[in-house]
Amino acid sequence: MTSNFLIIGNDEYIRQSELDKIKNKFLALSESELNYSSHGPDDVDGIMDSLGTMPFLAEKRVVHIKKAEDLAEDFIETLSSYLENPTESSVLILTAEASFKKTKGYHKLSKLLEEVRADKPKPVKLKGWIRSFYSKEGIDISPRAVDLIIELKGDDTQSIKMELEKLAAFSGGERIEALHVEELVGRSVTETVFKIGDAINAGNSGRVFKVLNDLYDQKKQPPEIIGYLGWYIRVVQKISLLLGKGIGFDGIAGELGYSPAYTRRLTSQAKKYPSSQIKRWVKLLLEADRNIKTGRTEAKLALETLLVGLLKTTES
Repeated sequence: MTSNFLIIGNDEYIRQSELDKIKNKFLALSESELNYSSHGPDDVDGIMDSLGTMPFLAEKRVVHIKKAEDLAEDFIETLSSYLENPTESSVLILTAEASFKKTKGYHKLSKLLEEVRADKPKPVKLKGWIRSFYSKEGIDISPRAVDLIIELKGDDTQSIKMELEKLAAFSGGERIEALHVEELVGRSVTETVFKIGDAINAGNSGRVFKVLNDLYDQKKQPPEIIGYLGWYIRVVQKISLLLGKGIGFDGIAGELGYSPAYTRRLTSQAKKYPSSQIKRWVKLLLEADRNIKTGRTEAKLALETLLVGLLKTTES
């Protein structure tokens, strides 16, 4: 089996996790400092020198090339020649965005490397990952709490990992319920989406994009922001349907699993939007999500197009 790898996919956290896993397979912690190097795609001399250098007091040397999608064509040829007869004591690891699959370089190098996928996980896999995280910590978490974490954070694994660690510390070893997720994770998120929702309902495009720019300043990424909007639209839709069935406040609170104060504010928001408008929102959200996942539209453009579309639904 090859000792050279290509880690490819659009999830940065998973790419890093897979890189660490492979690195730790070949190097003990005490060996890493002198036998591991990470290089940008332009560092041709540094990469080739590292691959040709014998490991120091270890069996292997691990050489990492990041952003492989930016490798120059002539260097890809050099790497291909190297990989046809690689140094046995060196482990080469390339990490790349999924866009690398569309290049000639990928088709040339992938035949010579063991491919490791690092794609954004599906909700089912995310749920299993969250449950596994808390199982290892000896902490129980309710199914509704798991669902709410994903509703609020989308498929941003790095952000989810940070929230899981905060919740674990917050819980003190006790069972984590949706109420705890709402209190610790949801507060800032919902404040933001409430502001966007109010601005959209008022047809205030300036306010909508001011909130969006504030989120960008906070280093929030388009997929995460779309996740916030998706959560908000789904909850508003659910409350609207429950109200349409004549279900009262207590019944809605029970269905959502949120605290009374939280449910009251969400219900107040839901009452602002006619069902026809919510249906149009859902359609626009699904379209944006599909365009990003199929690569038809870049994530930032898809988000901004979604917001423009949501604003248009308020026009008479």
